[in-house]
Amino acid sequence: MNITTGYVVKLVFLVAVLSIVGCVSDGPKSANSENPAAASQQHIKLALKYIGSDNRDLARVHLEKAAKYRSRSAQLSNAYALLYQSEQEFKLAEEYFEKALARDKNYTLARYNFAAFLYNQGRLAEARVQIKQVSEDLGYERRAQAFYILGLTQKRMGDSLQALESFEKATQLSSGFPAPFLEAAELYFQQKNYPLSKLALDRFRQLTGPTAQSLWLSVRVEQRFGNRDKAASEGLKLKNLFPYSKENLAYQAWLKQ
Repeated sequence: MNITTGYVVKLVFLVAVLSIVGCVSDGPKSANSENPAAASQQHIKLALKYIGSDNRDLARVHLEKAAKYRSRSAQLSNAYALLYQSEQEFKLAEEYFEKALARDKNYTLARYNFAAFLYNQGRLAEARVQIKQVSEDLGYERRAQAFYILGLTQKRMGDSLQALESFEKATQLSSGFPAPFLEAAELYFQQKNYPLSKLALDRFRQLTGPTAQSLWLSVRVEQRFGNRDKAASEGLKLKNLFPYSKENLAYQAWLKQ
């Protein structure tokens, strides 16, 4: 499918949600009733599971149960923020992200989710502040994704050099995460560093299937290297797989030049 930049961020955000959920049972163990913190956490995990599967009614049920054990936890506020975000109640989502961070300023996951939220709202300067702080948490397991979002933010704000550094850092932290390789390849191409652009693009293609963006870039890279047959082949794939994409429109216009 043609993955847009915004969609990628939302996908990263979803992975972050699901990574918290892990393997959970269908309900808290009875022993947890003697441990309010554990009982609350179990209900929050279940709520996140249901948010991830778009079952918001059950998510709300478990959040309400979690609140009976611990009503002021940062984890609960973060989960409510994700629920409201999924319901497009953006004002409430922001309020609860801020509550989560007010209750625990070192809660990196909530800050990551808040940064993704701000990015998807088009509030780039605010998103950059939040995601930069996330990227500086050396113990955070999703630093690669944080640097990727930081790079997207910097790119959209016109800072291509900083964006490239962020994408390169993301690839160093997670060599199996495809998205930053494609973004780096685009920026290398813009810098006329065609060998590095092709290397990054090839790595992206090793990790995942084609997108409209990757095929259009491949057309231009191959053309720069004088591989006309390969460029035409990639263009045909773009036309057949993504006929209504903006990249195909750009390709068709390019053919007429």
